[in-house]
Amino acid sequence: MADEEQKAASELITLAGGVEMEVTFQNNGAGEKVKVRQIPISKMQEFILAMGDESHSIELYCDKPKGWADTLSVESANAVADKGQEINVPFLQAWWKRQAKWRNMQSALMDADADKKPANPSPSANSPRQSPTVTT
Repeated sequence: MADEEQKAASELITLAGGVEMEVTFQNNGAGEKVKVRQIPISKMQEFILAMGDESHSIELYCDKPKGWADTLSVESANAVADKGQEINVPFLQAWWKRQAKWRNMQSALMDADADKKPANPSPSANSPRQSPTVTT
């Protein structure tokens, strides 16, 4: 039953495009409602590159400009980061699997091409001839 509830909650998040959260800012304690979203596929590569940069990840989750995450209170930054991971990890895991399949396929194709090429190809008739070496 818990799996069904989790699946239903996940589908609702997908339909809504994310989860709304209240965040507070460190400089004045003011609040703002933001949507922590599923990263769009078009931004997945940027998200992968940002994985070691939590502020960039937080900004991607909330579709905010560079530097916005630095204005959040520590508690809000943590909450957004945790919720963003919760929402995005399932798709990210599937994305990694597809990327691994793609790399394996490319590797197999490269290996097949390497097997077809002669080890020391002879020059073709159209290849320029090397100049003779002059010794003195």
